[in-house]
Amino acid sequence: MRYVIRVLSLVLIALSLVVVIHERSEKELSEDAVASESEPATLEPVEGTSLMRVTLTSHAAERVDVQTVPVRDAGSGTDQKVVPYGAVIYDAEGKTWVYTSPEPLVFVRAPIEVDRVEGRKVFLSNGPATGTEVVSVGTAELFGAEFEVGH
Repeated sequence: MRYVIRVLSLVLIALSLVVVIHERSEKELSEDAVASESEPATLEPVEGTSLMRVTLTSHAAERVDVQTVPVRDAGSGTDQKVVPYGAVIYDAEGKTWVYTSPEPLVFVRAPIEVDRVEGRKVFLSNGPATGTEVVSVGTAELFGAEFEVGH
């Protein structure tokens, strides 16, 4: 009799574990479905310009691995600023831009004027103020999102 009770207890424990695992799997699948159904980026016009404000979901930003760095002063006694080469994007007309990040998960393209490139550093003669956060990884993906490439 004790043997039967032990076996039944083990069976009940195993069934409980199966139910818990199944419920977790369904919840994860449901969350993944919601994430894949929603748009990874939303766009809204920046008033008074032809630019779009790109807002990413946290999931999209994580997948793209968006990273930002502050614009630095070149330190040469001039008004020059420095950004990483990965922050710079060229449009179809050859104009140069960076994406600023005025708040988390929000990005706005800003024009820059490149003075020179030295290795991985781009020296700007004009661009966002020193300390402004700019995207250093994920720039091309933001450009594609802004212009709805692939939609």
